Amino acid sequence: MRTERTRHNGGVTTDAEYLKDRYGAPRSDQRLTWIVAGFAAVLVLAWFIWQAFTLNQPSITWSEAGLTIVSDSQVDVNFNVSTEVGSTVTCTVRAYTDNTTEVGVKDVTIGPVTSEETGVSVSVATIQPATGARVTDCRFTSE
Repeated sequence: MRTERTRHNGGVTTDAEYLKDRYGAPRSDQRLTWIVAGFAAVLVLAWFIWQAFTLNQPSITWSEAGLTIVSDSQVDVNFNVSTEVGSTVTCTVRAYTDNTTEVGVKDVTIGPVTSEETGVSVSVATIQPATGARVTDCRFTSE
């Protein structure tokens, strides 16, 4: 339904024209565009910050080098750790049975390391005869 009004100068106007004359033309609503652009900018900035942070972090890698079953209650595990010189890391070594039941665990602290690759030998006490062992985690520690 269109309502017409009479202007003070005698002309006829619609409600939309009347409101435009009285309050000014409505601004083009670009609020959604600015919200989306702002959100995208925040995401891009967060990605750059995350990349800068993770690229500056030293990394740790490890690989098992050997296993010796010493007795029913002990295994010796040899492994290599690669990280930045001067870093101190703690690695968790776990011993297992044939059915992958954990029978022994030991945390070993290495470092501060003097070369990028360090050979480590650790004895793990077990509560049952172990048939295998592996390094499950290495993390930076402070000393």
